[in-house]
This record gives sequence, structure tokens and C-alpha cells, in this order.
Amino acid sequence: MMKKITIICMLTLTLVLLVACQNNQNQTDEITATEKVVLLEEKRKSFNFFWQTANTNKEDAGYGLIPDRYPTNPSISSIASVGYGLAAYVIGADAGWVTYEAAYERTNLTLDTLLNLDRINGFYYHFLNTRTGVREWNSEISIIDTGILLMGAIAAAEYFEGDIKDKVMQIYEDVDWNWYLNKSTNMFYMGYSPESGFSGAWDHVSEQLMLYVLAAGAPIHSTSNTPYNTVLDVQMNNYKGVYISENNPELSVTTPFYYTFNGSLFQHQFSHAFIDFNTYIDPNGINWFENAKLATLANYAYTQDFSHIYKTYGPNSWGLSASDGPGEYNAYGSKPAKSHRHNGTVAPYAAVASINYTPKLAASAALHYYNIEGLFGTYGFKDAYNLGLHDPNLNIGLANKTPWMAKDVIGIDKGITLVMLANYDNQIIWNLIMKNDAVLAGLTILGFTKNA
Repeated sequence: MMKKITIICMLTLTLVLLVACQNNQNQTDEITATEKVVLLEEKRKSFNFFWQTANTNKEDAGYGLIPDRYPTNPSISSIASVGYGLAAYVIGADAGWVTYEAAYERTNLTLDTLLNLDRINGFYYHFLNTRTGVREWNSEISIIDTGILLMGAIAAAEYFEGDIKDKVMQIYEDVDWNWYLNKSTNMFYMGYSPESGFSGAWDHVSEQLMLYVLAAGAPIHSTSNTPYNTVLDVQMNNYKGVYISENNPELSVTTPFYYTFNGSLFQHQFSHAFIDFNTYIDPNGINWFENAKLATLANYAYTQDFSHIYKTYGPNSWGLSASDGPGEYNAYGSKPAKSHRHNGTVAPYAAVASINYTPKLAASAALHYYNIEGLFGTYGFKDAYNLGLHDPNLNIGLANKTPWMAKDVIGIDKGITLVMLANYDNQIIWNLIMKNDAVLAGLTILGFTKNA
């Protein structure tokens, strides 16, 4: 612990000197110098995850594939993790953590791999072997994970341009969005398996907002605004509410907002990591950035309301989202929701990746997590932790499994953390994505307009 404190002090002094020489409008007086140091260290270590764990064996068919989780299962990649990795290379090059040339080569060769992987109508399998690039676990052809891949690739295309942009556009052009659309409901299916066909439906607004933009603006196989409008009709009728706190009324969220099925924070983050919804309103007058902020505040308030039951919850420890938990992986969430679950498990990424919505709450949480023994490792914050119950008799089964801490970091969690922190610092990914003609066309087709 003394070594960690010494490192923080040294880094704090360095940052104070750096900030004194800069006029960065994104820095706020509310966030302390120590908190800024922790955020910077988490940002750098999250980048290191993508740079250091990716397969860089040029003889492998899976060159550039990035683990879904690490270190317990480095042989399985998720295509979404690769998408976040492509964005990470941009962030790393821009920050000077790696050279432009090294990031360009890594990105270029990864795109070669992506062009050669098995796809169905342009869509990728969710999980792949990191060495061979072959489908693993009979995983589905995933529209949302393909979408995350495309968003990271588009950021890289706009940053590096040239051959990289040509390859990205080829991948984008291959995706046939209409094939994944249920023509009878005008909604995208949630999954497709070659063995069993399509399944599920994106029948409410969640993390998939990016899909409607990508699909509408697609250079070849584009859709109309109908899928977005169809889902929004469901959302507007069935998924709007407030959160009233009985224990902490000052934390109540009284402005109505659109919530998700299970109240997990990642659903208000993934699309926002790439598309700057803060600068747009949709045809119904919805600002999805402000909506995500309200959902984040509700998630925070909910954890405070249960802090007398669960030791993990507190003023600086919050963030219910999809993560590992004691003996399970679950999409933990808060009210309002159609169906939610929580058991005291907090995912640090959920709070830290909320930096653009609630800067001070996110920064204070990061510092708190940093000081929890064993939670911060080689690649920054581990996936989740759970300290257990104040009264073990409330749930003996949970009490027997806690205190608990995740062993792994998870690629998509490191990705959302890195990209959101980078956007907070200089809006780099937002600026790149909002330069892309297809993304801008998609927003226009959906009826989004710039804020006045």
C-alpha cells in the first residue's frame, strides 16, 4: 500500500505541473488532482490490455484478435473486443503511448484478418479462437458485436485514412442489414445461429442505438428509419419512468427518462462511446445523452438506497451493470427496469465509464476502487467485486461466497472505460466518428438534428 501511495504522489505532482501548462476545458475544478491521476492510470492500463494481449503472431490466421477476458481464458476472442481494440490503437497513437507507425501496422494487419474471417452476409461470429479465427462455443452471428466492431473500425478509418479506410469500408459494405431485419415486425433479430436460425428481438432501446445509425447510413445494404421508429414506439409506450428514492430523496430522479429492460449501465454507454448523441436530438425531441445521464443518476441512487444491506454499495462505490459476480456472470441492474437483479456486486467500469455523464461521481468512484486491495491490477480495474452483506443472515448462500473479487478483466469493459475516458479528455473518438459520411447520413435518415 505504501508503494501505491508513493506512486500516486509522484504521478499527482507530474499531473499538477502538466495541468498548469495546459488550458483544457474538459478539466473541472471538482475533480481532484489525485482522482485525475487514477483516471489517467486506468486509461493507460486499459490501453495496455488491448496492445499487449492481442495476438501479434503474423503466422496465425487470428492475428489481431483480442481476448474476451484475461487472464483465465486468453484463447477466446470476442469480435466486440476487437472493435474496442481498433479504437484503442487510435487513442494510444494519439496519446503517444505507441508510435503512429506501430498502431497503423497493427490496425492494418488486423483488418486483413477481419476480411478473411468467416462471416454470414457480412456479420461476424461473437466468439472466435484467438489463434485460428475459427468460431468457438457454437456462438451466434451477432449483430450488436458486429456493430461495435464497425464503430471501432470507423474510428480507425477516419484517423489513419488511406488503405485502412478502404478496408474498413469494404467490411462495412459487406454487411447486409436487411438480412438481419425481421420483416414482419420491422425489428432487428437479436441473434442468428446457422444451426437454429434467427432468435430474439431488439424490441426496446438498449445498447443497440448504434445499429440503427449504421444500418440507415450503410453505403450499400441500408435500411430506412423504420426499425428505429418501430422500437422507439415500444420504448415510448412501455419504458419511460422516474426513480424516487425513499431513503435518499435528494437523489431522486424526477425527470422521466427511457430505461432498459434490466437497468444495466452498459446499455446507456456502448453506443454513446462512439456517437456523440449530446449534440443531437431525435425527431421526438429526445437527447439520448441526457437520457443516459438520468439513467446513470438513477443507478447511483438505487445503490445508495441499498447501502444499508450490501457492504459494497456506498457514496463512492456504485455501478450496476453486466459483469462477473460470485459464481456467475449476470446483467446486474437497478430500477426503473422491467426485470432487474442485484446482489451487492459492483462493476468499476460502470461508474468510471460514466465520466462524461457524472464526472465527479465517476472520478470519486475510481479513486475509491483504486484503494481497494487487489482490485487494481496489470490492466487496471478488474471486472467486479462484492464485499457481502451487513447482515449475513439475509442471504446465507451469498454470505458464503463473499467477500468476492473477480480474477479477470473483460475486453468490452476495458474498451468502454478507455473510450469514454478518451472522449472525456479530448473527444477524440467522438470527433472521428462524427466525421464519417455514413454515420452522418444515418443520423440524417433517422431524423436526428443538431442541437440549437
